[in-house]
Amino acid sequence: MSEHQHDLHDCSSVIEQVYAFHDNELSAEEADEIREHLMACEPCLDRFQVEEAMRVLIRRCCREDLAPDGLRVRLQAKFSVEQDVD
Repeated sequence: MSEHQHDLHDCSSVIEQVYAFHDNELSAEEADEIREHLMACEPCLDRFQVEEAMRVLIRRCCREDLAPDGLRVRLQAKFSVEQDVD
């Protein structure tokens, strides 16, 4: 069994947390674990780099696009209601 096949559970966990890692939403300990895994696992690192490239491309292409005022107002109202429920 290859080393990568042995770590498939870890790979699934890392892939599930990639967006949170990109958005700095993980604890320092969790982020360190993700970094460690990415340094040791080329397939996960490749996936991470693709996600990072997509984020950069989207940020660059959508820099000047703003959401319509109506959409922003509806989202703010929805978030306010959800926070009140929690």
